[in-house]
Amino acid sequence: MARCASIAFGALAFPALAQPPSIPVDPLRDEVTAAETVVLDPVVVTGTRTEHRLSDAPVEVQLITARDIRNSGARDLAELLEREGGVTVTRQAARGTRIEIQGLSSEHVLILVDGRRMIGLVNGAIDLTRLRIADVERVEIVKGPVSALYGADALGGVVNVITRKGGSGLGGVVTVRGDTDANGEAWARGGFTLGTLDGQASAGYQHGEAYDLDDTTLSEDGPDGEGGYASAQADWALGDGVGIGLHGAYSLDDLRRLDPGIGSATTDTHKRIEEVRAGIAPYTRLGNRTELRFDLYYHRYFDQLLQTHAASGEVGLDEETLDELFVAAAQLDHRLDRHLLSVGIETQLERLRADRLADDAERDRQAVFVQDQFDLLDTRLQIVPGVRYDRDSQFGDQVSPKLALRYDLRQDLVLRAGVGRGYRAPDFKQLLLRFENSGVGYRVDGNPDLTPERSVGYNLGATWFANASSSIALSAYHHRVRDLIEIVQTDAGPPVVFGYRNLASARLTGVDLQAQWRPLPSWELRAGYGWLDAEDRDSGEPLSGRAEHRGHAALRFEPGTCALQLRGVWIGARRFGTEISTEGPPGASGTASPYALFDLRGEWRAHRRLQVALGVDNLFDEGDPDFLPIAPRSAYLELQWTMY
Repeated sequence: MARCASIAFGALAFPALAQPPSIPVDPLRDEVTAAETVVLDPVVVTGTRTEHRLSDAPVEVQLITARDIRNSGARDLAELLEREGGVTVTRQAARGTRIEIQGLSSEHVLILVDGRRMIGLVNGAIDLTRLRIADVERVEIVKGPVSALYGADALGGVVNVITRKGGSGLGGVVTVRGDTDANGEAWARGGFTLGTLDGQASAGYQHGEAYDLDDTTLSEDGPDGEGGYASAQADWALGDGVGIGLHGAYSLDDLRRLDPGIGSATTDTHKRIEEVRAGIAPYTRLGNRTELRFDLYYHRYFDQLLQTHAASGEVGLDEETLDELFVAAAQLDHRLDRHLLSVGIETQLERLRADRLADDAERDRQAVFVQDQFDLLDTRLQIVPGVRYDRDSQFGDQVSPKLALRYDLRQDLVLRAGVGRGYRAPDFKQLLLRFENSGVGYRVDGNPDLTPERSVGYNLGATWFANASSSIALSAYHHRVRDLIEIVQTDAGPPVVFGYRNLASARLTGVDLQAQWRPLPSWELRAGYGWLDAEDRDSGEPLSGRAEHRGHAALRFEPGTCALQLRGVWIGARRFGTEISTEGPPGASGTASPYALFDLRGEWRAHRRLQVALGVDNLFDEGDPDFLPIAPRSAYLELQWTMY
């Protein structure tokens, strides 16, 4: 057992290997640099919408690899990103999760699955717990304005979840897990190959118990419930360079929680979420220099919410929400001498039918984008200009230009810069909402006169590759956002009435530092620090909920068949204004204390097919009901059986 010690503080965003590309990777670069020898050199796609080796990418991409995910012990995307550097994820206790990139919050961060937009907002954010880790191959994060080619909502950046694809024949993995708070989960994943059809399928079930961080109240801070999910992905090769990608996913979650009401009363909140995603993506290579890809995608999000007064059983709220998204897109990539030209078109239709909206809503968008990637100075300088044009049925024409630069000052020193403009159109609820929370005594009304939020952002960064296994990356950013949509009180009531207005503008400036060091093959150290100055330009006050300082660390020692892992983040103090929720009572205002969120995990490869893991989540038992409603410390046992 002496060889079974291993420590890992969560994975940061550094290289590892991805699936091989379908067209030659990095057609602009021929020489091999020292940067390419750092650990493993993966292929990433999110920064430019084309494939690049991570070490050669003109746009900085934060990568969470399959190995990082496996070592983390995370069960869903929220758990994974909560302990990561470079992004900040916070829980809202049965009201979803929120993500922050470069100080810009969830409304300004675009969440993608295999490059496809997610829908189903909860309080303006995608609930990251909906995305189970069982299906995830890697996560690519692009920060700042260079994500403008993805269109609306990508002011702060893009999180692209890449799912597992290849089958490699029959075989699979079965995992079961249970903890000391009676939470449990079981899932299975298997690959298959049928002639020229290669794919994977997975399914799982999870059960969660409610938790309460304040024994003096009758309400609960976390829900109890259960959920199930299933998915399948496949690639069907039809000929040389011709094929079809197929994807389908289904999930159903059923959650209950006691919410606070007026005075000492409580409300029994029951939420049921059903989700369907399906896509077909034909592709073909037209010679050695051209690839054409198509994508047809459908996403359905159905939400049922029932609130009853706990004492009387009287129904206070009973409503349904149906959100549907239809997308058709095409992209042509063509290599011409030292240039890689990309042209894309996209059309999407979104429909929302909800009891809390004054009217059914529908929005269609058409877009075209153009991007050129070329190099100068014997490939030492890469330049990537691009522009996207969107026509929005509600808000007219929108143009989002961007420019990214990469300069290899030396073989071991890389400089990157980026600038771009972005926009975010108001969502349907901000435009048309009519939500009354009678149990708490307030109402929220939409505003059809809202206009899009707009931003301009700048990124500047440098990466030094000290040797084949050590590197330091430093980046700085600056954003200016105008016409920010805020919620304000419009009537003193009763009930108190709130509404949405284009009122605020913001300035966000910050620095991120990340480093990795591997002194010995069995040891790996990673650490990072982030500083943020986020200011409301009108009032001069800090933006709500942002921490000025944050840190993260990762240390792994893995000499043999056993491992002991520790991963986590430290988040500094945060100031909050009153935040109105459309899912429950308003959020608390005040200053939240700093916290350290770390997990400990030990693994033992008991057999070539069996892995046993023991772990402790939330090692320091952080959490409070007002600002950090996360589950208390718990220990778990996990068993994984491999059938390959």
